[in-house]
Amino acid sequence: MLFNSQAFVWAFLPVVLLGYGLAVRRGRAVAITWLTATSLFFYGWWNWRYVFLLLGSLAFNYVWGLLLRRHANRALLTCGIALNLTVLGYFKYANFLVDTANIVAGASWRIEPVALPLAVSFFTFEQITYLVDAYRGAPYGQNFLSYCLFTTFFPRLIAGPIVRPAEILPQLNRVSTFVLTPANVATGLFVFAIGLFKKVILADTLAPWAAPVFDRAPAVFFADAWGATLAFALQLYFDFSGYSDMAIGLAQLFNIRLPENFSSPYQARSMIDFWRRWHITLSSFLRDYLYIPLGGSRRGEVRHYLNLLITMLLGGLWHGASWKFVLWGGLLGLCLAINHLWRRSRIELPTALSWALTFAAILVAWVIFRAPSLARAQLVLLAMVGVSDASLELTPRFFDADEWQWLLAGLALVLWSPNRRAVQAMIERQWRSDHVYAAAFAVMAGLCLLRLGDPSPFLYFQF
Repeated sequence: MLFNSQAFVWAFLPVVLLGYGLAVRRGRAVAITWLTATSLFFYGWWNWRYVFLLLGSLAFNYVWGLLLRRHANRALLTCGIALNLTVLGYFKYANFLVDTANIVAGASWRIEPVALPLAVSFFTFEQITYLVDAYRGAPYGQNFLSYCLFTTFFPRLIAGPIVRPAEILPQLNRVSTFVLTPANVATGLFVFAIGLFKKVILADTLAPWAAPVFDRAPAVFFADAWGATLAFALQLYFDFSGYSDMAIGLAQLFNIRLPENFSSPYQARSMIDFWRRWHITLSSFLRDYLYIPLGGSRRGEVRHYLNLLITMLLGGLWHGASWKFVLWGGLLGLCLAINHLWRRSRIELPTALSWALTFAAILVAWVIFRAPSLARAQLVLLAMVGVSDASLELTPRFFDADEWQWLLAGLALVLWSPNRRAVQAMIERQWRSDHVYAAAFAVMAGLCLLRLGDPSPFLYFQF
């Protein structure tokens, strides 16, 4: 079930809110049980069979966490993490590994195609954080009801943010969390409407603009290559930003605060800064559970850059089971290494130049991310630098002056508009008396509801 679907907006969310309002009157345990049950229904809407996978992961990791609390054994922790990664590896990478082995060995091994369960990457990573916290003796996480909701809470179940026990479980262990107040509902719905507007009105409008160049055009022209790349960059921005806003807004309806996952990343003036703003919870997970255990920057300069590269290569592979994503991650790792080397020189570039170099690197990376194949990515990149024969023709085939105006307006919006946190702070200060916010909510919600007939999945859907 998608947040931008009629089934979610008109049926699921109202029923969950109404039931929650009744449940909180009966106490914390009933409220948690209601939210967990409805979250499992939300997950099962896609494919009910995989609910059993989620429940199996939940049961296994809770029991394993209890074992780690009683016996803080590193081998036991390693075994628990390995079992989680084995399940993730099978579902996400079995087909990729067999295909790669066939290429390397010249063989023709075959397995039945393995369907990727919804959100398996997200809840697997969260289970790993839970096991590590249990190993370290964290004072939360032993309450089974709270743990169930931590694992299944529907606003963040499908595409994050990747939450850690310390961020959520203390909230779920407090009786005061489980209330339904006008302030939370008003703010939560407004933030949800902002995210829905970004997804339905902005991202989905831009999606068809990039498709002809990336998917179908026999030749790619210079202006079209830049137009399609910028269109996809903005589509991805509004799509992921919209999802992140919707997740935070939905959680606030139930008085639960999720961690920030998106903070104006296209305003970054370095690749280091970009990864502190884009998919923040994934970046911090890779840092804390991969980069630092590899040694981080503590084992010499060469090892530091090697650890960066390994982390980003695996981060790229997390985004997709193909060599295209390995290359994408490697390119980003190389950019981060160059950024760290440049910082050592202590040479300061002008702000505008720093931003331009960073944004150009991001656009190159998005070409590889979006293109259906490496050959297609090469075609678009060559056109962007004017190397291909077709790129010598400067007249665009798919983008006219009006579309370029909208692209530049979208770029201006992401560069200079206040982010969701700033807007939410204004709402929380003034929502009781300012009718401007009510009017803005009505306009955004009305426009979005008119576009819910054919919902498109989020770009970070089913990772």
